[in-house]
Amino acid sequence: MKTNFQQSTPVRTFGNKLKMSGAVLLAAFAIGGLSSCENEDDEPIVDTVSEQDMNFAMSASQHTNAQISFGELALSNGEDDSVLEYARLLVDENTESKEELAAIADGKDVEISDGITSEMQAKYDELAALKGEEFDKAFINFQVDLLNDSMSMFENQIDNGENFTISGYAEKSLGIVKDHKAEALLVKAEIGIEGL
Repeated sequence: MKTNFQQSTPVRTFGNKLKMSGAVLLAAFAIGGLSSCENEDDEPIVDTVSEQDMNFAMSASQHTNAQISFGELALSNGEDDSVLEYARLLVDENTESKEELAAIADGKDVEISDGITSEMQAKYDELAALKGEEFDKAFINFQVDLLNDSMSMFENQIDNGENFTISGYAEKSLGIVKDHKAEALLVKAEIGIEGL
């Protein structure tokens, strides 16, 4: 008996074609993704550190250190519960921010400060002489002014900084500064200070 063996060519089904098309698309996206290591704005990700980045890191560390010091001072000299709660927020969130900046600076070999500026030290000394309600009012007024002024430092880094990581820190920190300002304004209203 003679058997007739026919060699058959594989028949491509719709499912096989779909799998093949998917694999081709996946490969194209992978190659495209690898070749364009850029951020969302189609700007190259920069890991070098410019003078702007170094100056910002120093200023931001001094600002953060000052806010921790002012928060600790408010915890000891303040009286109103809302001021004390705000002070705890300052200490906690600025301590976290300080640690984050220190880790970034260490990884980039960027110098940061452990201290505060002479201007901030003078304001600290002025506030340290006050207690209770008098302290609360002077402290919260100062906070609103300080936070208004410090926003420009973070905005400048976002606009002009070259290092992607340091500028990312500035963007995150700007959000925190804005939140602190909003909280300070609430405290100011709660303790009855006019002229918001």
